[in-house]
Amino acid sequence: MSSPTAQQSLSGIYLKLSALVLFATMDGMVKWLGESYGAFQMMLFRSVVAMVPLWFLIHHAGGFGVVRSKVPWLQAARVGMGFVSLLGFFYVFPLMPIVEVYAISYAAPLFMVALSVPLLGEAVGWRRWTAVAVGFVGVIVMLEPWSIQVHWLSLLVVVATFGYALSTVMVRLISRHDHDAASVFWFTVVASAVSLVGAIPNWKWPPLVDWVWLCSLGLLGGVAQILMARALRLAQASVLAPFDYVSIIFAIFYGYVVFREDPSPAVWYGLPLVIGSGLYILHRERVRARAALKSP
Repeated sequence: MSSPTAQQSLSGIYLKLSALVLFATMDGMVKWLGESYGAFQMMLFRSVVAMVPLWFLIHHAGGFGVVRSKVPWLQAARVGMGFVSLLGFFYVFPLMPIVEVYAISYAAPLFMVALSVPLLGEAVGWRRWTAVAVGFVGVIVMLEPWSIQVHWLSLLVVVATFGYALSTVMVRLISRHDHDAASVFWFTVVASAVSLVGAIPNWKWPPLVDWVWLCSLGLLGGVAQILMARALRLAQASVLAPFDYVSIIFAIFYGYVVFREDPSPAVWYGLPLVIGSGLYILHRERVRARAALKSP
């Protein structure tokens, strides 16, 4: 498969940034709703309601024929990794401060850049490695990990983070063979079925207002998943990886405004590094895009 053009990489970056906004909002809702509902019940709404935007994607792509996979075993492995990640995060968000979960999960870009070399054959230059490293240092400075208690929940976040990174890289690998809709469809179907089985024993019937919130959670997750899948088709995983750090801005916002989790002064020292790492990659891709347009 040929390398993506600079313009495609730019489009992928913008799509990923949009997905990150939706995912961060969904994470905040999971933390809030998790005080009343179990992880499997929230995952059920997340998966079933996500079929609404998914239906529009499949319809636009030409019908359900596009969900037929040419690499079913690879799809199955991706679904498994994605489900492990989703369950892990849905479980820990109600139990840990949202900023602490994000702190640990920011190992994901390093995992993705590293995995993209053997699994995707991507060439990762020193500029991308440097951007990832600088962004990670910024997160370390902001979140003061030495103050975070290491316990089994933290280890669970590490497992969920690796599952997210591996499933993300696998989505790009699968995009070489299957339509975007196929990856989203099979994950959504399997997650819905497994979540239903897990939710039944501890089901709590939601009041009307919570139906609205739970369904909104599903819509946000579904649209974000579609945007992320398309971003991974357009841009290399190692290009997109540094932008995961941008979501710390939303974690700090939701943590402070909704959950009264005050960010420490260190946040304001590390934030420029986090933003700068993503903006640097964005700048490089814009330069490549302009150069490609000027070349004959």
